[in-house]
Amino acid sequence: MRDNNSTLQLKRCGRLGLAVLAAGLGMMAAGCTQPVTIDPNTRLLDRPGPHAYSDQDWAAVLRDCVRDGLVNYAGLAAGREPLDRYYALLGETGPSRTPDQFRSAAHATAYWINAYNAAVLLFVLEHFPAETIYDENTPKIEAATFRVNGQVYTLPQMESKILQVSGGDVRALFATSRGALGTPRLPAEPIRAATLEPQIARAAADALNNPRILRIDQAGQQVLVWQVVLAHRDDFERYYCARHRAAKPPLLSVLMVMASAERRGALGVAAGYPLRTMPFGWQLNNCATGAAVGERPLVP
Repeated sequence: MRDNNSTLQLKRCGRLGLAVLAAGLGMMAAGCTQPVTIDPNTRLLDRPGPHAYSDQDWAAVLRDCVRDGLVNYAGLAAGREPLDRYYALLGETGPSRTPDQFRSAAHATAYWINAYNAAVLLFVLEHFPAETIYDENTPKIEAATFRVNGQVYTLPQMESKILQVSGGDVRALFATSRGALGTPRLPAEPIRAATLEPQIARAAADALNNPRILRIDQAGQQVLVWQVVLAHRDDFERYYCARHRAAKPPLLSVLMVMASAERRGALGVAAGYPLRTMPFGWQLNNCATGAAVGERPLVP
């Protein structure tokens, strides 16, 4: 039906109209490619700067809108002021913007993980309601820009910051949730400097228990794993070598060190299997329409 209507419109247009309509149809076919810029609303801050960093609003967002790592986006959209206020504060504070407030690598790492996760929620709200933010009709999330730490960053740039300030601790990547069921679950509490080590260790073990992040294909004798892990293969191997003073290990051995004890046993059976990219679970990580809350199957 759409093709018939387009043909009729083309016949009625002059040369200029034909060009405009053709361009419009081309954009529909290729999807929206204009990058998204999400600006903070600094009017939500209670006073002029300088500002002190606080994750109080972020903690409220996670408490009220996150259930078992999935997000109640309808509830978040209806009461988004704490998220917007936290985002405004991220723009005015940060390891470079207010360095006296982030005196350790742990403080900086926690800041960047929380900023990353908050930015993803903001991007989702720009397109909600939707089944996914990973389709041809949605601007690429990787190209979206956010103002944090007093500067403009994309999500890949924030990811690089996480690895940089953490000293290459790749476990921190598992604490970043990326708006889809095929990515790690959103932590239930803000990442904090005082509890950084147990939080990212738990995030890594939890992710490696998730069959959308890692699955052993016994029939095909292969291990399917989240594409971010494979993209950072060198970082994972460097992490292992630096902490265990060992030669370059197989990537699966690195993952086994991060996994739960029960999961390590299952992965040991797959020793020698090649690692392949997991088919991406693109559906929105929405607790209302995604996987059932509480579903955390352990893959054999």
